[in-house]
Amino acid sequence: MNKRDIQLLHKVGQYYLQYKGILDVEKLLLTLEGTQEIQIGDYTLSYIYYYMMYLITKDAVRAAEKARQSRLTYREFAVEYSEDLYGELHVDLTIPVYSTGLVAYHTFTEGYNAPEYAVLGYLLRKIYSTVKEKKEKITISPPPLRFFNFIESFNKEFSKLEEVKEEFPEGYFKPPSYTDPDWLIMAYKSYFLAEKLEKIKVGLKKGGEEINKDLIKFIMWKLYELYTFYLVAKYLESKGYEIKKEGEEYVAIKGDKVLRLMFNAPLPYSSLIKVDDEISADKYRGRPDITVVQGKPIIFECKYSTKVSYITMGRFKIMAYTYEYDPLTAILVYPGLEEGGNDVDSEDGATRRLDRIAKGKDGLLDFEYNNHVLYMMIADPLVKDDRENIDRINKILGKYL
Repeated sequence: MNKRDIQLLHKVGQYYLQYKGILDVEKLLLTLEGTQEIQIGDYTLSYIYYYMMYLITKDAVRAAEKARQSRLTYREFAVEYSEDLYGELHVDLTIPVYSTGLVAYHTFTEGYNAPEYAVLGYLLRKIYSTVKEKKEKITISPPPLRFFNFIESFNKEFSKLEEVKEEFPEGYFKPPSYTDPDWLIMAYKSYFLAEKLEKIKVGLKKGGEEINKDLIKFIMWKLYELYTFYLVAKYLESKGYEIKKEGEEYVAIKGDKVLRLMFNAPLPYSSLIKVDDEISADKYRGRPDITVVQGKPIIFECKYSTKVSYITMGRFKIMAYTYEYDPLTAILVYPGLEEGGNDVDSEDGATRRLDRIAKGKDGLLDFEYNNHVLYMMIADPLVKDDRENIDRINKILGKYL
């Protein structure tokens, strides 16, 4: 970890799970793939824990709501005995009791008092008490970016959990089983995660021997992509836009203006029509890192590297996007090249010269290609004040939005 990595973690690491679209415990558990622990600030870790508690609470409430529905509608197939036949005759069980005037028949009985509901009641109460204790111990303040503020939603879900847990018996604990209903499995996952919450740390996935810890895997280039989105979102909020999630999309709204925000997704109007004999060309379309759509798109390609060959690749990538998507503009965002190093070819030499020009023009350079004005923009997380980078976003987006 270098100074830039540490600063990147400090500035936006707390929002990583939200940006990655980790919206439930199941997805969160899939991120525990780190093999090398990294040290992050207490505030960042507290924010991550607080968000994890929100996911735990939300999934516990979802489990309870699913169980409530199951409890009202579930019917259990069973055998009952009576002098009269109220279902399909069960011959084998009727023979030994027929002499007493009884017959055995197949029927359905309510599953209202099934033991799984008692187990759920126990888990919900334990989750509630654990989260309540940690909620009082771990405190955070609202984030500076309204888009990432989940505290109000957390409080609402916590209030729901406080109420819904009383709908089920106090119950008891039993180890999970593969025959458990899906809502009970969901509650188990929330329960176990709540129990070990503060033992979970943050890490990178590196080759070699794994350590015996649960580490949330952070990807540094993904974190830089998040930093770029943070700058764009701060700019939009400063102009009066409210960013929120609507269904599967993210939108920025200001009065009657609506901007769509897309992450790592192909755009629907690609000029790529066909790929050999493939049935669909969709998976071969370009997937810009961040796209702001207002009619024609504005594309951001983020390259977290100071190596010239990698930035050369990014330079040609935004040029390619102008053919595929005909955007309003495309911006290559990178932290600036390191001094020295070897240029593989003349294209790298050209990139190095463009980088020098950009640094001499306050970190922003434009060039015209295919009737589009494109940009190379330096956004270095090492700057003390992010307004320096937001001002560059303003100089670009202010022309198009």
